[in-house]
Amino acid sequence: MSIKIVLMRSIVIGGQRVKMSDARALVERVGGTDVRSIIATGNLLFRSSETPRALEGALEAACESFYGRPTEMVVKTAEQWRSLLAANPFPEEAKKAPSRLLVWAMRSPLPDNGLEQMRRRAHGEERIARTPDGDFYVWFGEGKISDSKIPAGFSLKALGAVGTNRNWNTALKIAQALEAMNG
Repeated sequence: MSIKIVLMRSIVIGGQRVKMSDARALVERVGGTDVRSIIATGNLLFRSSETPRALEGALEAACESFYGRPTEMVVKTAEQWRSLLAANPFPEEAKKAPSRLLVWAMRSPLPDNGLEQMRRRAHGEERIARTPDGDFYVWFGEGKISDSKIPAGFSLKALGAVGTNRNWNTALKIAQALEAMNG
């Protein structure tokens, strides 16, 4: 069984904050083993022989059964996670201000028109880059992320995609846990 990473799109479902013990139980309910949560923000590592796509559907159905509604789940293999981090187009920025760099893990590649729409919203130092696998990174520069026009009205579904983000610090913590679990 290989290691998988699941990222929950939201940890507030139907007005209820998800407890990580409940999130781990959801993974176990769909056959995941050796389940670990990383930070209390919906990041879980586990072992499974199922494909990421099969797990996404099963986890969303389990979530809906438990909470009365689903949240989107993005599942990556260990290799996909390592590739995503290795493809960071902003390594210097990540060192300088890791909390200002967001990594979007996608189910399928962000379409070209979605990428261009986001780039049109970028101002000043803000930059957006898509990885070869279709995930993408956003560097917010030195301004307040809350002042950025990139997330304003931002909906991946409207751009034709499903994904969720984590800041670079969290992405690295997931990678560290992955390596500890692997070793």
